Amino acid sequence: MPKDRQKLKFLLFEARLEQDMVDHERSCLAKAAHMSEDNWQIIDLTKQIPGLDVLNGVDAIFIGGTGDYSVAKDRPAFLEPLADITRAALDKNLPSLGLCYGFHLMAKAVGGRVVRSPEQGETGTFEVILTPEGRQDPILGHLPERFLAQQGHNDVVEDVPAPFVWLATSERCRWQALKHPEKPFYGLQFHPELGREDFMVRMRKYAHEYAATPERYQQIDEQVKETRIQDVIEKFIEKIVLGVPQSATNP
Repeated sequence: MPKDRQKLKFLLFEARLEQDMVDHERSCLAKAAHMSEDNWQIIDLTKQIPGLDVLNGVDAIFIGGTGDYSVAKDRPAFLEPLADITRAALDKNLPSLGLCYGFHLMAKAVGGRVVRSPEQGETGTFEVILTPEGRQDPILGHLPERFLAQQGHNDVVEDVPAPFVWLATSERCRWQALKHPEKPFYGLQFHPELGREDFMVRMRKYAHEYAATPERYQQIDEQVKETRIQDVIEKFIEKIVLGVPQSATNP
């Protein structure tokens, strides 16, 4: 019997120090998915470090972004436990989606190389280019080969080992998206859940990290464009979590 979409139970792992940004991320994901925020249970990693049993009885996990921590340079107490949870989800075939920091964490957890590289960092709206594998992917393949996405990162994934698949790239960063070829495990460098205004909400909060001067903030504000890729979140839920056939969602 198919699962009831509105009764799905997700975990959202958060490494943000400000509660309003935790709530904002959940709100953006729910809006993009056309679901209730109640479908996402927040695991605040700054306040609790869960064990592997946290994965029991859930339909998917999301590992969110953060402007407060870096996978490449920081070693908070939750880093290794979160990597363990990520690997356990992969072993259990539990649908998993990492965004920005979550993407870096996933890459590191499976043996990838993540470095701090502000010169390769992207803050604002940037073009992302699908690889041949990305053009065939169930959650990205409906997008144009080149599309605009919101970005905010100074960490960069330089390499991910086999068998993980390279799905997307950009002018500055080779790895913009990855997946496991056989398991429901995805990481995205960019933020499909964010339109222009939601991105600027984040930017105002994390200006100290990405726009330290008024001039830099103005540059970013003028550069950021509207994006229309929020349905990537919905595709992940439909195609990966629920496994709905293409014909059922696109008659």
